[in-house]
Amino acid sequence: MTAALSRWGLFGVVGLLSLGCGDDGGSSDSGLDTGGVAGSRGGGGGAAGSPSGGNPNGGGTSGAAGSVTGGAAQGGNGGAGGGSHAGSSGGASVDPNGGAPSGPASGRHKQVPSGTYPETTAGYWEYLPPHYGNGELYPLLVFRHGIGENGNGTTDLVKVKANGPPKLIAADQWPQDRKFVVLSVQHTGDGCPSAQETDDFIHFALDHYDVDPKRVYLTGLSCGAIGSWGYLGDHTDEAVAAAVLVCGDGRSAFAKAGCALGKVPIWAFHGEADPTVAPEGSTETIASLKACTNPAPVDAKLTTYPGVGHDSWTMTYNLSNPDNDIYAWLLSHHKE
Repeated sequence: MTAALSRWGLFGVVGLLSLGCGDDGGSSDSGLDTGGVAGSRGGGGGAAGSPSGGNPNGGGTSGAAGSVTGGAAQGGNGGAGGGSHAGSSGGASVDPNGGAPSGPASGRHKQVPSGTYPETTAGYWEYLPPHYGNGELYPLLVFRHGIGENGNGTTDLVKVKANGPPKLIAADQWPQDRKFVVLSVQHTGDGCPSAQETDDFIHFALDHYDVDPKRVYLTGLSCGAIGSWGYLGDHTDEAVAAAVLVCGDGRSAFAKAGCALGKVPIWAFHGEADPTVAPEGSTETIASLKACTNPAPVDAKLTTYPGVGHDSWTMTYNLSNPDNDIYAWLLSHHKE
């Protein structure tokens, strides 16, 4: 669980430019099996790395507001970028001014190529919040990208910054008080990430980062959301405290786990005009969860965007509609 503080001498700024591809304007996700998780590639991911900076600037441009339905969230901890349910590292004292320094978010964003650590074959992007390493345990956010960002985990890692949290971090549009450790792992090969791959990654991250095991969150878009639904269908709330899944398909996950899928709070987003992954992949799954009574879902939410196609992730992650603050919602949930 603890991460070596000696890594703080390894500061470095990664200056790679984001490469728009796949879901962000390159190859589409057409051909996905929207009834479940495509692909079955195993693997792990995550490793500890060096710190960098943070930025008070938030991201966001105007976009469709969408309609929201859902159950009431349980728990009241958190906010956009930091919950009151903060942990400490094994009872060690916390130095509020210690650890990684402040500065632009991109300065604390580094790539960890496949092969860097013997414990994992995965390559990924790592973001550490200001003061990481000061003895506090931080919330963990695991991001799974779309199929267009699949790559080899080394020279293709730049593709992961095309969308979602890593794109915002690279553009210094990630506020420094949004205190997640963000790990964005690249899926290698074809199809979507398997449940085993995501499970291996989460457990590796728990072993190698100063993160709170009660505040582990999962998010993904398109193929990454399909894979994340698949993970939740296998593991429900074993490790994940809440999930935000964008333009994915959870019907196979519900068919496998049934109402137990609702043991993990889930907020699903989808464009109502999505031609790539059918909106029913989100709407039918959340409706099924909300019909459950034994057990009833902890918090099953759905937001749909009228007239929006496959790209429902940009407005979701950049908080174009402040009423849909996914980061505050994630932090409002934690495991007991």
